[in-house]
Formats: sequence, structure tokens, C-alpha cells
Amino acid sequence: MGSQKKTPTFTINNMLFPILVIAANIFVFFYFKNHVADPKLIQQFILTPENVFAKGRWYCVITSGFIHKDMSHLLFNAVGILIFGSVAEKRFGFFKTLFIYIGALALSMFFSTFVYTFIMHKNVGIIGASGAVMGLMSCAILTDPFLITFETIIPLPLMLKGWMFFYADIHGFLGGETDRVSHLAHLFGFLSIAVIIYFLSKNDRKILLTGLIVNILSFSAFLAFSEYVAK
Repeated sequence: MGSQKKTPTFTINNMLFPILVIAANIFVFFYFKNHVADPKLIQQFILTPENVFAKGRWYCVITSGFIHKDMSHLLFNAVGILIFGSVAEKRFGFFKTLFIYIGALALSMFFSTFVYTFIMHKNVGIIGASGAVMGLMSCAILTDPFLITFETIIPLPLMLKGWMFFYADIHGFLGGETDRVSHLAHLFGFLSIAVIIYFLSKNDRKILLTGLIVNILSFSAFLAFSEYVAK
């Protein structure tokens, strides 16, 4: 019997999405940095309660996701788009991955702003692609949970990495977001797949739901093992 070859993580067939989206983010970053002198022009594209709920600039839930504070902010999100976007594109193709990205971006931006404004009574502006990246991460850990990646230096399976990020964002949000990071937007991005899944095909939903079961069983086994070792 012949042995099956495992498909590499990065191939020409699953790199179109991350390349184009990263290029778009880089273009916007340097365009505003080098060609826009008036900060008021940038402000009208940033997601704030005033822009969305007072002035009706709903496009900000998308445009704000392409605006980054500095180069490190941009690079961090670019790495996430590269790793998790390539995994999603390998499974779902370019257009569905783009739909997941934009959907996670819009949902994370809108719901986090809604909660900040009407529940927490905070005036919070949100920029960056992190919510969309978390949506890609959520998709990736459901479609290929045991894939080993190296962006955190230590090789870890996607599933473990995803839950570590999720826990860190819960901790960051409950801690008051003193690091000036919108952990709430990250959490909504991570959970956005629960809404996006209903706009995908029956087969896609089956893949994601199967991945969810794998994640739950693996996490339960990890907790049981930890409890056994602690005794």
C-alpha cells in the first residue's frame, strides 16, 4: 500500500488569502502614515461609539480593522493572518475564508462596541484586525486542531494554542483591559464562528462541528488527566 503525503501548511493553493489580506493591511498602514496629514480624516474610519451610533458610519466596523496603531501591532496581526488564514483557506478556499475573515471582523467590532457603549458605558475606540484574526484562529482549531505550528517559538498544536489565547483574553477582559487591548473584541471574534457557521454549506458545518467535538473531548481529557496527576 502506498503512503499518503501530508499536505504542507503553506502552499500556493492556500496562500492567496493571507498574501492579499496582509498586503491590504500594509497598504492602508503606510498610506495613512505617509500620505494623510489630517488626523480628522483617519478618525472618520475608526470604530468609535460616536462614529457608529451617532453619525451612522457603519462602514467603520470594516475599515477600522485595517487601521493599526504601529508596526508591531500590524506585524502581530499579519502573523496571525498568515498562520490561521492559510489553514482556513486550505480547507474552505479563498472566498469562504475571506467571508469568515470579514464576518468575524464585523461581528467582533459591532458587538464589542455595543457592549462597551450600552452595557459597560465606556467610550472605547477599536482598531486593528485582531478580532478577524481570532475568527480565523477559531476556524483553524476546529478544522485542523492537531496541526503543529511554530509562531510561538515552541511547537504547539493549533487547538492548544487557540484555547491559550482564549483564556488569555478572558483574563485580560476580566482584569479591566489595563493593557489597552480590546480583549472583548478578541473574544467576540473567537466566538463569531458560531454565527458564521450558519452561512456556510452543510458539509462545512459538519467539519466545524466535528472539530468542536474533538476540541471538547480533548479539553475534557486534559482536565481529567490534570486532576488525576494532582491527586
